[in-house]
Amino acid sequence: TYGEEDIRNALLSVGAHDCDVLFVHSDIMFGNPGRDFKRKAYLNALYEVLQSIGVKHLIVPAFTYSFCNHEDFDVRKSPTSMGALNEFIRKKEGRYRTMDPLLSLSVPIEWKDYFQGYEGHHSLGAGGGLDAVHHMAGVKFLFLGAEMGDCFTYVHYVEKMLDVPYRFDMQFLGNVIDETGNQMERIQYIHTQCSGITLPPKYDYFEQELAEEGILKKVRLGDKFISCLEEKDAYQAISGRIKEDISYFLVEKIFDEKDLFPQYTYEASKGRITHC
Repeated sequence: TYGEEDIRNALLSVGAHDCDVLFVHSDIMFGNPGRDFKRKAYLNALYEVLQSIGVKHLIVPAFTYSFCNHEDFDVRKSPTSMGALNEFIRKKEGRYRTMDPLLSLSVPIEWKDYFQGYEGHHSLGAGGGLDAVHHMAGVKFLFLGAEMGDCFTYVHYVEKMLDVPYRFDMQFLGNVIDETGNQMERIQYIHTQCSGITLPPKYDYFEQELAEEGILKKVRLGDKFISCLEEKDAYQAISGRIKEDISYFLVEKIFDEKDLFPQYTYEASKGRITHC
């Protein structure tokens, strides 16, 4: 079992407190909590622990992949698929959700103007939400129970910045409903894999390397882990590996022109799309 103080100590041990901005990926069932929490009370306890370590600002991914799933994106009502804690934080007062129908972010309301300047039509490109995060100072990524190798969409942002040949810009068209209820048609792009390319099921090898190098701080909590790394270190590590080995984030170590066919490989009819 574990309690709030165990979570807090784990956060401190990985340096989650030592930043201005904490970008939180979460998978919150670490085992049995020490108290018989009901769902909302448990989520609130986790949120209060995050607040207690002294970080000034929290960002949580509120991704929906709405257009990929042939759905309208309602900034107020569309639930995120990024976990119960992220949804809990997104719905709190004092938060702003960006208008990206694929990879929206929930940020402090005082950053609304800044992030509105990064609501471009490419979810992973320059002018998108992750690009906004990259241009902020003092950012760390926290993986609260989530494994970095499973959910680090930021890898694909760096791939887009480097214009890797094994991904292409896929266009989606749909409707966005803003915070006032106004509906507008929108085109959105995402940098997705070419049809002849196979991705690994997870980037656990990358996670392990970063932990061995001391870039990713990691500690066990219950039957999962809490881990943390700096955004600038993540960007450097990802870009460095791609420049050294273009196929580092692929299964195949060799690919040729016929593999780089720009065809979308995901289909919503086969199950909800939750990644790119």
